[in-house]
Amino acid sequence: MRLFNQLAATLLTAALLAPGVPLEARTRKGDSYLTQGRMHEDKKEWDEALADYERALSEDPADLAYQMAAQKARFQAGQMHIDRGLKARSLGQLGEAMLEFQKAFGSNPGSAAAQQELARTQEMIQRERKRAEITGREAPPEERALTPVEEMNKREREKIERMLPVPELRPLNPQKIDLKMNGQKSKVIFDTLGKVAGLNVIWDPEYQPPPRDNFTIDFGDSTINQALDYAAILTKSFWKPLSVNTIFITNDNPNKRRDYEEQVARVIYLNNVSTPQEIQEIVNAVRGMADLQRVFPYASQNAILVRAEADKVALAEKIIRDLDKPKAEVVVDILVIEASSQFSRQITAAIASTGLNLPVSFTPRTSIQVQNSTSSTSTSTTGTTTTTGTTTGTTGTTTGTTGTTTGTAIPLSNLGHLASADFSTTLPGALLQAAMSDARSKVLQSPQVRSVDNIKATLKIGDREPTATGSFQPGIGGVGINPLVNTQFTYIDVGVNVDLTPHVHDNGDVSMHIDIEISSVNGTVNLGGINQPIIGQRKITHDIRMHEGEVGLLGGLINTQDTKTVTGIPGLANIPLLGNLFKGNSIERDRDELMIALIPHIIRRQEITPANLKDIAVGNTTTIHLNYAPEPSEQAQPAGAAPAGGPAAPPAAPSASIVTPGVPSAAALPPATSPRGPLPAGVPAPPATAPPATAPPATAPPATAPPATAPRIAPGAPGTPPGGPSARVLFSQPQIDANMSSSFDVALNVEGGADVASAPMAIQFDPKVLRLNDVVPGDYFTRAAPPPVFTKNVQNDTGSAVVELSRPPGSPGVGGSGTLVMLTFQAIGPGSTAVTVPNFTLRDPQGRAVATASPQVVVNVK
Repeated sequence: MRLFNQLAATLLTAALLAPGVPLEARTRKGDSYLTQGRMHEDKKEWDEALADYERALSEDPADLAYQMAAQKARFQAGQMHIDRGLKARSLGQLGEAMLEFQKAFGSNPGSAAAQQELARTQEMIQRERKRAEITGREAPPEERALTPVEEMNKREREKIERMLPVPELRPLNPQKIDLKMNGQKSKVIFDTLGKVAGLNVIWDPEYQPPPRDNFTIDFGDSTINQALDYAAILTKSFWKPLSVNTIFITNDNPNKRRDYEEQVARVIYLNNVSTPQEIQEIVNAVRGMADLQRVFPYASQNAILVRAEADKVALAEKIIRDLDKPKAEVVVDILVIEASSQFSRQITAAIASTGLNLPVSFTPRTSIQVQNSTSSTSTSTTGTTTTTGTTTGTTGTTTGTTGTTTGTAIPLSNLGHLASADFSTTLPGALLQAAMSDARSKVLQSPQVRSVDNIKATLKIGDREPTATGSFQPGIGGVGINPLVNTQFTYIDVGVNVDLTPHVHDNGDVSMHIDIEISSVNGTVNLGGINQPIIGQRKITHDIRMHEGEVGLLGGLINTQDTKTVTGIPGLANIPLLGNLFKGNSIERDRDELMIALIPHIIRRQEITPANLKDIAVGNTTTIHLNYAPEPSEQAQPAGAAPAGGPAAPPAAPSASIVTPGVPSAAALPPATSPRGPLPAGVPAPPATAPPATAPPATAPPATAPPATAPRIAPGAPGTPPGGPSARVLFSQPQIDANMSSSFDVALNVEGGADVASAPMAIQFDPKVLRLNDVVPGDYFTRAAPPPVFTKNVQNDTGSAVVELSRPPGSPGVGGSGTLVMLTFQAIGPGSTAVTVPNFTLRDPQGRAVATASPQVVVNVK
């Protein structure tokens, strides 16, 4: 019994110490908690699962299964509360977010994320408390949800949005000018143009008039920008807009342009380039064409950074947009057709069809052989003779003394008794054989390769076979070293290998440089103790131009081999007819055919539009200057015709000319005035272009255009001043057609307004089609002092903008017709959309509604 106990203790100890044997230390209660926790884990109830796992761990703290389950649940529960806290904080619920982050820290005290979010939320709560003490009110949820970093980023974005582009001249009188001036100085010419167009003209104090300051100039049917450019060329002056209604004029020379010409910075994003090399090629082209010094590529964002004068940047952007085109793409069908046939035929019906072989063997009779012959030998030699062919084999063994070999022993006295019966041979048998085999095989490989224009595409289908390329001698020599240890190998692609570089032409042709290799392993050869593969290959390198869909044969190979074999007995095989019994015939025919063909298919062509091909004027050798066509709102209207959505203009007065002083007709001209005050002495009034405030409303737009006019409010209707005239609010154009990436302006006008003090509006548009680049106040409120209060908040991601436009508090309202705001849009996507101002209301100084409308304009982007 004692021995049995010792043996049992030894076995138990060995079992406990043996590696790989699990230690079962779980408790039944702990396993129950573990099962409950896993059930909660499957339901993503991490708090309950953590509680169950911790109960199991309290039953057996050393159990690894309990520890792992509790650690996983601790992390997941903490992350769950962090996610809930972030969601609550994004809604501005800082108190709820603080509780969730505290729970996350309690579930997983080692979570750095929980500690960071807890500290950040505490900082946000302190910030909101201070803000409430200062302003006396609670901030909206979207502001409370901003973290300190997000708040700073918001201020930076707002600051960036407030950055203004180079001022664009927007004269108060957009009509074309018809004016002739004789014998006037340069300053008089520019001042007169400013008075006619309602512009402020500021002169450089160092401006020097040209030596011959006496010019005659005729502005016939010209916009204000064109007239200023004509005058600048004639007087060798340089002008630039300082604001929408102010220009600055100085001498045109490199120093003045360097001092006063505005520079702009722009980031131009590319959409179709794929490699840094392409970006660098575009940068090099733009740098040379636009004469830019500061242009840099940023490959990680496919962008180009430009800083230069506005015209240079505009030219660079035009060139970049022309070059940034989607590349053409091609799918090429490659047909590799291989066919082989093997035919063999054997016909044999003959005696000894393969020739005659009659061996003669010595087989003496027993009666003449030596009976019981013995011989002593010191050396024995055993020889074996085998005869093949149509005869049977004979083996004989002879034993004798050294240097002598004998066959069958017969006495010398019996030599005379030898006869034909002592010799034997084997006669050939007859053979009848007729066999034929005909084997045919076809192999078709038809891969497809898709490639971008001028980009190499590679296709490899098959295996990679190792082959030895070199060897080296080990440092320590030895016997029995495996040669593989000292041999270097490389891998060869075996199968179908295609390298294709296509180029798509405008007429539908496709030029291709193609390398096609079709290879296979035909066997092996032993070289230096290493088996090397024998690779058979068919390779074509070709440059070809084909039309789309054309089947082009790259190469082909036809290999034919015929073999005929005749065997038989010489002489007898040549006997007519009878000779067929003594010969055999064998015929073999082998034929291999290989053809490689290409079929290109164009799936995308390069898009080149007329706008990419047209010439543009870019200035002269020293100065780049771009000219722009007048916008649709600036186009001259025929006499008596009504602008789009506006009142009918009265017939234009005949154009007047400034004549040479001393001519009687000049003294008879009446004093002239303009929107900016009286013109210089001797300058007649330009044709009247601004319609009177009491002009009748414009005719209704065509039936296809959406309604752009506001519903009229009859005098005396509720919400209008007693006896006040009705007002109309509408866009300057009912419909606009724009091209992709182009910019256009549309004005929101008011007609027949009376005592208007404020015009708050909310603008809505489709952010997938349009982008609102800028909103500027028009002339309706700016023509009366003091300047209006103007704020804007543009949200291009949601397609909305809020504009506050009003007279300063205590100021009287304004009346008449004019432009409230000018909207600048950019077309970013194709489609048709409507720009609307829903529930737009004009109000007087007392807050009463003057007019209510929902104007809209339809924009079609091609």
